[in-house]
Amino acid sequence: MTLSSAFALAALSSAAAYAGEVKVGATPIEIDDAGKITAKGKSAVVDTLDEVPGEDRWIAYVHAKLDNPAPGPLYIEFFQELDGNKSSVWRHDENDFAGDKWFYGELELDGRKGFNKNRTYDIKVTQVNAKGKELTLASGKIKLIKSGKKPEAPKEEEKEDEAAAEQDAHDSLGGGDGNEGDGSSTPNPDSASEGPPPVEKKKGCSVDADGNAWNGAMVLLALGAGFILRRRR
Repeated sequence: MTLSSAFALAALSSAAAYAGEVKVGATPIEIDDAGKITAKGKSAVVDTLDEVPGEDRWIAYVHAKLDNPAPGPLYIEFFQELDGNKSSVWRHDENDFAGDKWFYGELELDGRKGFNKNRTYDIKVTQVNAKGKELTLASGKIKLIKSGKKPEAPKEEEKEDEAAAEQDAHDSLGGGDGNEGDGSSTPNPDSASEGPPPVEKKKGCSVDADGNAWNGAMVLLALGAGFILRRRR
């Protein structure tokens, strides 16, 4: 075998090994325009997928290199083995598949769909041909676990937004913005904000603010005294 023949055979074997594989990412998998996983995207690929912290579900970013696909419905099916028998757990239908050489999508594996922790699931990507025969285009597997991670604490901005929302709700229940004192929009007739009580007027003489003029009562007294004096004369 020549060197060139050996190189070609090795390249063919490598391509054949990759074709028809399903990869699962714990985070989005970066792919290029041709649908191939990039060097950066490979770092997201995992064999064991952890749950969404505090929830009974797993987010799987699924990439499949397809072997001879065709336009038409594409099925991504998950199987589990129990007591030596394999059974279907859940299937995702990609009804508008265009026939590309690859599939990539974000799938939610929910406990309510039958998924459980500490189990390994076989993944099979299939199509049905014109004769009604099911064709397997790619396959793989993934193990689901629950590490017990706690949900992330809310950020400071989120805390401030929650506090503001709670204050708004409190103000709306109180009927105002908290500045009225009694929570009512009706003015209080006894409130000091209406000004001081009227000053009681005392009998007798008084002067005005500048102290130079008599009041009305003293003017009347002076006129009356003058009238009496005239009559006596």
